[in-house]
Amino acid sequence: MYRMEGYSSPPPGLGAQPTPFDGEWAPRPLSGTIPHMPAPRRPIVLVGLMGSGKTTVGSALADRLGRPLWDGDAKLLEVTGMTPAALGAERGLDVLHGLELEVMSLGLAHRPAPVVAAAASVGLDPRLPGLLLEAWTVWLRVELTHLVSRLQRDDGHRPLPGGDLLATLREMERVGDPLYAQAADLTLDATRTPPAALVQRIVEAMPFPDA
Repeated sequence: MYRMEGYSSPPPGLGAQPTPFDGEWAPRPLSGTIPHMPAPRRPIVLVGLMGSGKTTVGSALADRLGRPLWDGDAKLLEVTGMTPAALGAERGLDVLHGLELEVMSLGLAHRPAPVVAAAASVGLDPRLPGLLLEAWTVWLRVELTHLVSRLQRDDGHRPLPGGDLLATLREMERVGDPLYAQAADLTLDATRTPPAALVQRIVEAMPFPDA
């Protein structure tokens, strides 16, 4: 269900322009949102294909650093009341991907600066490196055959394709890898490395002080 050739029309812009949350899809207020203030720290963003462990590693990293976790799938559910799979089926992939990019952008602006676990679809948008200029970005890479094994145990919240999952992942990798490589400050092989070890490597590599 991921469309690799791009959007049929550009997703709504960010900032002052209309966003995917306008009108019918205006979000419910986010619980616990803190008013904007000067950012003492940069947001940390985890990117990678679906099933790469962004939520698991992000949650452990947020706990370690004392930062809030901004999980793309959880926030999408919070503001729309629907899972990514349900949104993709009901509203189409263009709407889903636009919302996922907007959710990530909201996370980047959130204060205190969170750990953001971004949706895989943000890697299909050529604007990604520019959006992450002020963030510190970690790319979690996983061997595709290993990802297929993980995703076959999915609980149904992801918009998985009905056909050849490996072929879909290969195409997402082809499109997304150059953008992830351009945006990433740190790249980690997360194929078999335990989440705790990945968190330790991230903390050791961080170029700025944190909790």
